[in-house]
Amino acid sequence: MTLLKPSLRGVARGAGVLAWLSGGYGFLFMLGAFGPVSCWTSRTATETSSGASTTVVTRGCEAGIDYLFGSTGGNAPVLFGWAMVLIGLVAFGGAAAWVGYRHLTWASAVVGTIISIIGVMSIGWYFMFPTLCLLIAAIALTVKARRESTGRRPTVI
Repeated sequence: MTLLKPSLRGVARGAGVLAWLSGGYGFLFMLGAFGPVSCWTSRTATETSSGASTTVVTRGCEAGIDYLFGSTGGNAPVLFGWAMVLIGLVAFGGAAAWVGYRHLTWASAVVGTIISIIGVMSIGWYFMFPTLCLLIAAIALTVKARRESTGRRPTVI
């Protein structure tokens, strides 16, 4: 049985594929493929002329895909916009990792890190795992480039 020899390029490609898969899952989740993403409740109290009060409770749930179907209220436009940013980021970064462009992989990993940190209490969690995968790919490509530029070969353990 012949085992594949692990290489840094293989690590980068594997991390790029994981970024694609996890980013695609986050994209579908924000669009609402697995159920509503954002739910809200509104209570309105009204008082009639006779002094009786009535409370009306309104509930609703929405996802990013609702923006395409004409729902302009709530978080639908925001969820749709961030879903597009996520799929664009992982498509760009994952392709750069697959091809071996370390600078573009680093750029997409840094952008994903900034979005994850700024949006940690809301949208950032959808960016976290794809960003970690892109960071792994960028580090693997950087180590590969440095080893090739110094002429040093990795030692076999």
